[in-house]
Amino acid sequence: MLMLQQRSLNILELIMGNHNITMKDLEVKTLLTRRQINYDLTRINDWLLQNKFKEIKKQGKEGFLFQNDTNEVLKALLKENVKYILNEDERLMAIYLYLYVSREEISLFHFTEMLDVSRGTINDDLKKLANQLEDYSLKLSYSRLRGYHIEGEESTIKYVALLLITKLIDDNRSHYIFHLIMEEQGLSLFNKLTSVCKTCFYKANIHFSDNDLLKVTYIATFILMRGRGIKEDFLQENNFVFEGHNEYAVAGEILDKLGMDHNEHIEFLTSLLLAFSIGDSYLNTPDYPMLKKIIEKIMIKLEVSYGIQLNSKEEVLEQVYAHFRPAYYRIIFQYPIVNPLKDKIKKQYNALFKLLKDILEPLNLPNNITVSDDEIAYLTIHFATLIDIDVTTVNSTKMIKAAIVCPNGTGISLLLYKELKNIFPKVYFLKPIPISKLDSLRDDIDIIFSTKLIKATQPILVVSPIMNNLEKATLIKNFYRKIGKTVVTENYYVEDLLKVIIKHAVVKRPSELKEELNNLILNYSYVDGIEGRQPMLSEIVTKELIQLNVEAVDWKDAIKKSATSLVNHHKITEGYVKAMIDSAEESGPYIVITKHVALPHARPEDGANELAISITTLKKPVEFGNSENDPVKYVFCLSALDNITHLNALSELVGLLGDHAFYETLEKAKEPSEIINFIEKYEEEMSLS
Repeated sequence: MLMLQQRSLNILELIMGNHNITMKDLEVKTLLTRRQINYDLTRINDWLLQNKFKEIKKQGKEGFLFQNDTNEVLKALLKENVKYILNEDERLMAIYLYLYVSREEISLFHFTEMLDVSRGTINDDLKKLANQLEDYSLKLSYSRLRGYHIEGEESTIKYVALLLITKLIDDNRSHYIFHLIMEEQGLSLFNKLTSVCKTCFYKANIHFSDNDLLKVTYIATFILMRGRGIKEDFLQENNFVFEGHNEYAVAGEILDKLGMDHNEHIEFLTSLLLAFSIGDSYLNTPDYPMLKKIIEKIMIKLEVSYGIQLNSKEEVLEQVYAHFRPAYYRIIFQYPIVNPLKDKIKKQYNALFKLLKDILEPLNLPNNITVSDDEIAYLTIHFATLIDIDVTTVNSTKMIKAAIVCPNGTGISLLLYKELKNIFPKVYFLKPIPISKLDSLRDDIDIIFSTKLIKATQPILVVSPIMNNLEKATLIKNFYRKIGKTVVTENYYVEDLLKVIIKHAVVKRPSELKEELNNLILNYSYVDGIEGRQPMLSEIVTKELIQLNVEAVDWKDAIKKSATSLVNHHKITEGYVKAMIDSAEESGPYIVITKHVALPHARPEDGANELAISITTLKKPVEFGNSENDPVKYVFCLSALDNITHLNALSELVGLLGDHAFYETLEKAKEPSEIINFIEKYEEEMSLS
C-alpha cells in the first residue's frame, strides 16, 4: 500500500478544494519549488490510481484537471488502512506525546513499530528531540528499568505536551497522529469523553469552535491518560475560586458520567472549559463585570487615545468578550496558545497589532503574566473586523448564497467573513458556522467557503482567512469558474488600456482580450482592505507642523497652540480645535497616552481636512489631569480622516515614544528639521529590521 506524506496530502487537499488552482498558486501557498510539487503530484497520482480514482492532469495555465468525486476521495483517505508517512517534525511530536502518555517501559522497538521507520531514523529523531527539550529545561533520558522517559518539572512536561496538542490541532494534523499514540485504551476514553462532553455542553449552553472543542477533549484525554499530579502540578493560579462558575458544575457532571474522582480532576477540567469555551456576554457570569471593565479600558484607549471610533459599543463588547474571556483564562492558567496566523496578522494588520500590544502590556494580570503575541494577534483580528468600513448589505433573494465554515474560532471566522464580503460584494454570505451545523443549511446555499477541505454536496472553495493579492485574485477566478461564469470584475484601467491597444493595433476578439486583461490586472492590483495605503509618520509630519518651546498657561491653551500649525496649513478647521478640547473634557485624561505625552484629537467630521500630526514641545509642562502620566511636556495633535489611514503613523509614533533618544531629540532640538531627521532615521532602521 502506497503511503502519502503530509506534504503530498496538503497538495492534494489544495487541488481538491480549488480545482483550477495553478502551479504558481501551489508554489505560493506551499512555499515549495516546482520540482518538489511535481514529485508529490507523481506520488498523489500513484495513490489515486491504486485506489481506482482518475489521476490529476496538468492543464498549463488552466491549472489541474481533477475528475474525481471529492467526497469519495476524502472517504478513501479516512479509511483505517490508508497509512501516512509522518515528516520529521511530526515524528518528534509523536515521540514526545507517546512518552507523555505511556505507562510502560519504552524501547526503540516501540518507536520503530509505531512510526514504521528504521532504528537509525529513530535514533536521529531522539537526538533532535533531546536538543529541543533543552529549551524547556527538560531531559530525554534512558534507563534499563524505565526505558526512554522525560525528566523535569511535571508542570513543564505537561505544558510542552499541551503546546504540541494545540499546535497539531490548529495545523489540522491531529487526527492520525493522536490516534496512532492513544491506541485502544486511549481511544476508548477519548470517544467516551467526546460523547459526554457534547451532551453536557449542549445542556449547559456552553459553546466552542470546532478546533477548541477538539482541544478540550484531546487535552483532557492526554492529561487523564498520564494520570499524574493534576491537582498539585497543573494549575498555576492557586488562589482562583472555581466554585462560582457554571463551568465548575459542568465539569462535575462530566466527571460523574465518566465515574472519575471530583477532588483530583474537577479544578483542572473547569480551567480547561474556562480557557477554551466562547465567552457569552449575555450569561451574566460572576467574572463578567471584571472582564467587561478590562475590555472597556481597551475600547477607551483605542477611541480616546488613538482616534479609532467604535460606533456600536455593544457589538464591540459582545464580539471581543467572546474571545477575551477564554484568552484571560488561558493566560492565568498558562495554557499554551498557538496562533497559526500570527505572522500573517502581524504583517497585514501591523499597525493595529502594535497599538493593541501597547494597550495590553500595562494590564495588571495575576502573577504579572503578560499577554502573548499569539493572543494579541487574535484580538487584532476581532478589532480589525469591527473598525473597518462595513460592506453594504444587499437583497439576499436575488443573489448567490454562500456559507462560511471555519473551525478555528470566532475571530478568524469573522475576519474571513469580512474579507469575503469585500472581495465578493454581490454574494450574500451567511454568518460563519461550525462544520456540525452545515447539514442544516445545505439546501439554502449555492457555494461553500471553508478553511479546510470537508465533505459537501455544493461546490466548495478552500480559503485562507488572510490572503495576499495573488491568492485573492486566484480565489475570484476559481469562484466564477465554480459557479459557471467568467470573471465579471470590471477595471477602469483595463477599459483605458483596451482603448489604447485598439488605437494602435487590430484586435480580432476585443471581449476575450478584455477578459484576459481583467484577469491579468487582477493578479497584480487587488487592494487590501484595512491595511491599504497608510502613510508613514514622516509623510504626515512636516517642518511647518513642528513648534518648539511653546508657552502654555494650561492644558486647553496647550491644545490650542499645538493645533495652530494645523489650522494655518488647512489640515483642520477652528471647529476641530474646539472639538478636541470638548472631547478631552468629556473623556477625561485618556489623551495623555504615556508619561508627559498628550495626543489630542477629535472625530473626522468635526473638521479634519487632511491626515496630519503636529508636534509641540512646551517650555513648561502643564497638568492635564492624569495623575499617572502628568505633567505633559509634549503635545501631538492628530487630524484623522477615518479609522484606518492614520494607524501606521500612529503605531510608529508609539514606537518612538518608547525610545529615550526621541525624547532627548525633542528636548535638545533647535530646529524642526532635527526632529524630522530623527523620525526618518528611525523609519529607515525599522525597515531594515
